[in-house]
Amino acid sequence: MQASIRVVGLLLLLHRAALAAPLEMPARWQQEPIAFWCDQLQAEDVRQRWYAAYALGQYGPAAAEAVPQLTAAVGNLKGHEYERTTAAWALGRIGVAWQTVVATLTESLGSQLPSVRRNAAEALGRLEAKTAVPALLARLDDSDPAVCVNAAAALWSIDRHRSAVVSLERIVRDGKAPGPRLAAAALGCLGAPVEAVVPTLVAALGHGDADVRRAAARALGQVGPESLPALKIPLEGSSEAARVAAVQAMGWIGPDAVRALSYALKNDNAAVRRAAASQLGRLGPSAHDAEPALVEAVSDRNIEVREAAAKALRKIRDSTKR
Repeated sequence: MQASIRVVGLLLLLHRAALAAPLEMPARWQQEPIAFWCDQLQAEDVRQRWYAAYALGQYGPAAAEAVPQLTAAVGNLKGHEYERTTAAWALGRIGVAWQTVVATLTESLGSQLPSVRRNAAEALGRLEAKTAVPALLARLDDSDPAVCVNAAAALWSIDRHRSAVVSLERIVRDGKAPGPRLAAAALGCLGAPVEAVVPTLVAALGHGDADVRRAAARALGQVGPESLPALKIPLEGSSEAARVAAVQAMGWIGPDAVRALSYALKNDNAAVRRAAASQLGRLGPSAHDAEPALVEAVSDRNIEVREAAAKALRKIRDSTKR
């Protein structure tokens, strides 16, 4: 269950990116006690209040004493967006599922601020708030793609709701940016049955957006070796982009994909062969079994493949000697 909640980490990056321009994020939360940050929640400067909420969230369950104040901050309709958003995120990290907390977060799913809706959905998933399921289902068609993805991830975390996977699959196929990228990443984290997520992720390897292809490749890596058989389809297809993305997925799968990557070194597409060599190099000594194939690839007719193969061999051998 915790694996699906890690989806939120990706979506939180969106929130932090939005805050990065007007606000700095000094890594100093651990330098002050929890009581200090609780006091800072009442500071006049919104930047101090925002950072205090962030700091308390970083403390996690140990910051339970701050839950009433953070709940009030989330529910304050006149409060600053950053403050409300981060307070919602912090409540999820602290993990106290009091009725008032769940009620406030559930109500916040209807906020006019997308960032508040995103983090409220995330927090409800972390809290496994079953009473929020109807409200989360209503957010699967939210105008903000990140809200839809967070709501789906939360539904899966709470009770493995089938609508979660179906919604994420729909977003990958037809959603507007950044929805497909976020949904693909989420599918890799859910821990859902392989047959439920792999076909959609494999199809996404041919998406027109390179970011979506990369997200799908990494998600297939998270699914693990069970996704390897399905990667034969894009690897033998006509799309160079999909072929390369399939090889990248193998690299994310890790040592279990060494044989498949060695096979990809013989692909008729130079970009695929180069990508396969690069991924084997990235795996280092765990790709030792691929040495014969890489040695052969050093004589490839394409100079970029030759260089990638030689570089991979050096990484594998140098790492082995240490």
